[in-house]
Amino acid sequence: MRKIYLLLMAACIYTTVTAQTQSQIMDRADSLIANKKYASAFKILNEYDEDNSKPMVVLLKEKIALNYYVSSLMHQIFAFKDLDKNEDVKDYRDKEGNFDSFTFPVNDILDTLVKYHPNYYTLYKGLGDYYYDVLELYGDKWLKTDSELATLVVKNYRVLIDHDLADYSIFYIAGLESLQLKRNKEAIPYLLRAIELKSDMPEAHYNLAYAYLLDNNLDNALTYATSAASLFQDTGYKSDATRMVGEIYFDKGDDSTAISYYESANRMDPGNYYNLKLLLDAYVKTSSSKAKETLDSFYHLAPDNPTIYNDLNDTYVHYKKSNDLIGYYLAQLPAYHKDDKITGTLNFYLGQLSLESDKREAKKYFIKARNIFSLIYDRSNEVFAAIDEGIQIAEKK
Repeated sequence: MRKIYLLLMAACIYTTVTAQTQSQIMDRADSLIANKKYASAFKILNEYDEDNSKPMVVLLKEKIALNYYVSSLMHQIFAFKDLDKNEDVKDYRDKEGNFDSFTFPVNDILDTLVKYHPNYYTLYKGLGDYYYDVLELYGDKWLKTDSELATLVVKNYRVLIDHDLADYSIFYIAGLESLQLKRNKEAIPYLLRAIELKSDMPEAHYNLAYAYLLDNNLDNALTYATSAASLFQDTGYKSDATRMVGEIYFDKGDDSTAISYYESANRMDPGNYYNLKLLLDAYVKTSSSKAKETLDSFYHLAPDNPTIYNDLNDTYVHYKKSNDLIGYYLAQLPAYHKDDKITGTLNFYLGQLSLESDKREAKKYFIKARNIFSLIYDRSNEVFAAIDEGIQIAEKK
C-alpha cells in the first residue's frame, strides 16, 4: 500500500510540475509577445510542445501565427521576426529577409486536437478564426474553395453558439459568412444577435439590411440600412449605407426620397461610380434637369471603359430615351477624335443604340468602329466578333 501511495504522490507532484511548467512557458511567451519578440515567443512554445499536443499552447501559437507573421506560405508555414519596440510587423510583412520559419498547419493540428478533446470548445474558435483569416487572405486561391472555407467558419463558430460561448464578433462573422454562402435566412438571426450584444456595430446593421433585402423584406431592410448610415463614421462606408437607403426607397417606388439619399451619398463621396450610376438612373427615370450633368460626370469617370457604356445603354434604353444618349455620344466625338480607342468605342455603341431606330445608320457606325479598331487591335480581338454581329443585325430587314 505504501508503494502505491508513493506512486500516487509522485504522479501528483509530476502533474503539478508539468502544469506549472506550461503556465510558466505561456507566461514567458506572453511577455515576449508584449515586447514584440514574436519569433522567440513562437520558438519557446514550439520547443515545449513540439508535437502540438497541448491545446492551450497550440492556441497561443495560433495567435502568434495569425497576428504576427512576417510571411506566410498558404498559412501552413509561417515566418516570424523579433522586433524593436518602435517597429511594426507590417513593416516586414511579405518582404525579403532572414526570418525564423516554422511549419504549422493550424487546421490539421486543431482537427486532430478536437478528436481528442471534443469538449474543449476554444479549439473550435481557433478553427473558426483560422478559416476566416485564410478566407480573408486567400479566398479561392487556398487549398479549399471560398465557399468551403465559409462553411467551415460557420460550422466551427456554430459549436460556440450552441454552447452559449459566442460573443458579438462570432455571431457577426457567422452571419457574414452565411450571407457569402447565399444563406440569407440563416444570416438574419446571427446578425440580429450580434446587434443585441453590440448595438453600435454599423457593419452588423449594414449586412443585416442586405440580408433583409435578399429576403425581399424592404421595411426591415430600411430600418437597418438607416441605422447603419447613422452609425458609420468612415465617409466611404457612410456613403455606401446612405446609397443603400436610397435603393430601398427606389424599390418601394418613392423616387423623390430615393434621389435625396443618392444625392446625399454622392456629396459624401463625390465621383463614386455606384452613387453616380444610381443617381443618373433615377434622374433619367424622372426626367430630371440634372440628368445631363450627371451623365457627363458618369461618362467621364472612364470614357474608354466599356462598362460605362453598357451601364448607360441599360439606363437610357430601359427608359426609352436612347436618342438622348445618341446625341450625347455624338457630341463627344470631336473631343476624342485623336483617341482611337474612345472614338471606336463611341461608334460601336452608337451602332448598338441605332439598331432599333435606323439600321442603315447603325451599320455605318459599326463599320467606322471596325475601321478604327483595326488600327489598334489584332483581328482576333473579341470586339470584331461583336461588330460583325451588329452589322448582321443591321442588314436584316
